[in-house]
Amino acid sequence: MRLNYAFAALCGLQATLVAAKNTTWPWQTFKSSPHEPPSLKISKSGLTSPGYLFFDQSWDAHQYSVFIMSDSNELVWQSPPGDLKGFRVQKLDGKPVLTYFNGLGVPEPFGWGYGIIQVLDESYQSIYNVSVTNDNYKALGSIDSSSFVSWIDMHENTMTSDGTMLVTGYNVTQADLSSVGGPKNGWIADSLFYEIDVKTNEILFRWSALDHIDQIPLENVQPFYPIRDWGHNSSSPYGYFHINSVDKFQDGTYIISSRYYCSLFKIAKDGSVDWTLQGQTGGDFALNGIKFSYQHDARIHYETEDAFTLSIFDNANSDVQNGTDHTEGLLMNVNLATREVSLVQTLHDPRDEIFSTSQGNTQMLPREHKLMGYGSNPKIKEYNANGTCVMTAQFGFDGVISSYRSYRSPWVGVPKTLPEVFSCIEQGRNKTNVYMSWNGATEHKQWKVFGGASRSDLKPVAVLRKTGFETVASIRESLRYVQVEAHGLGIQKGVSEIIPVKSGC
Repeated sequence: MRLNYAFAALCGLQATLVAAKNTTWPWQTFKSSPHEPPSLKISKSGLTSPGYLFFDQSWDAHQYSVFIMSDSNELVWQSPPGDLKGFRVQKLDGKPVLTYFNGLGVPEPFGWGYGIIQVLDESYQSIYNVSVTNDNYKALGSIDSSSFVSWIDMHENTMTSDGTMLVTGYNVTQADLSSVGGPKNGWIADSLFYEIDVKTNEILFRWSALDHIDQIPLENVQPFYPIRDWGHNSSSPYGYFHINSVDKFQDGTYIISSRYYCSLFKIAKDGSVDWTLQGQTGGDFALNGIKFSYQHDARIHYETEDAFTLSIFDNANSDVQNGTDHTEGLLMNVNLATREVSLVQTLHDPRDEIFSTSQGNTQMLPREHKLMGYGSNPKIKEYNANGTCVMTAQFGFDGVISSYRSYRSPWVGVPKTLPEVFSCIEQGRNKTNVYMSWNGATEHKQWKVFGGASRSDLKPVAVLRKTGFETVASIRESLRYVQVEAHGLGIQKGVSEIIPVKSGC
């Protein structure tokens, strides 16, 4: 497993769109940067919340990376390549940080991973690596795990206000599957979750679904994930539970989402199951106007003593059953006193029916807006307070590209890397073109260009406003060397290297 700990200075410019034989979604290219982010197809019909878009892309993506991009299709920052997921802004010690999974993703029909959660500061430097190094894990039988440095799964990386992080894990282990028609000495993918101290990697809480099979029996999952031929060996374990999110109540208990039980479980401090909210039958609750299945991203909001608001991404589709019910975001009120669950709001764009078979999330935004990332469908949608879709950003063909989760957030990036510059002379026109960019920098507004006949004889030749990720200046003289400076709020190190000008643009 290869993990990227060092982040090089990789920058860019005015975009060129590239498409390979009309089978690949167009991406952007730059003169001053090797980055090639997707070109977002954006439509807006109303005001959106402030902030950039944060997303990963995988499956048949042109580049496996995480991206910060604007609503105007401008790249802000692209990471080095890697199998990266769950990219977002969170807070540690009251300061914004970036977090994401970095490791090895195992594709469907398994759909989990092995790796670390990286925590980056505002300069895009890795400051903490959250990991689980030894908990008697066994990987999928077809995978060589000898070089693994951590066993954390891709599904969760939620930071708490206590400086801890909620993460998940998948352990391939033996279990008795005879109660559901499988082998007595069968194999399952056990779902685990942890609460871990971000700075020390101390495990503060550990939970395993297999340890609580008396409260969450295998028989209950059969209508939604039948055993079929799973479970006969470690290369095809029965992934019956499939944990995909963890959140924490104010009292220190947890809520977890199981994809294949189509259920949410409240986990007490001693690990026992307090209650089950099942998306079709209700479980321990009565459902009022609500149904959900194969859901992701269960989040707690507005807690009171006897109730809370819950948001989920209701896939309503999976590799078992799909194409019948469209995917929605659901906000619901969970009344703990009466054990009733009532619908608050449904998020669905009737102009664009989506059937997401995996992944996805629903994010609460200011002014009661919500953002949805559609997982196996490479789309991001923002809904206003009334539940009307006001923006769609698409970055790939459905079923070809995926993104585990997508978010919107304000962000101030102050990279420690230097701006990048590329320059060339237009032959026969006595004109020098200078292309400049600074991967991850959000605060600079202006570029100053210096040029001359030698490295030691540079003079100011242009001052221009930043335009997008990459800005181009055309200097009406032939230069041999150039250097650029970025200017803006709080910038102290925005000076590029001096580079030679190439002949022929």
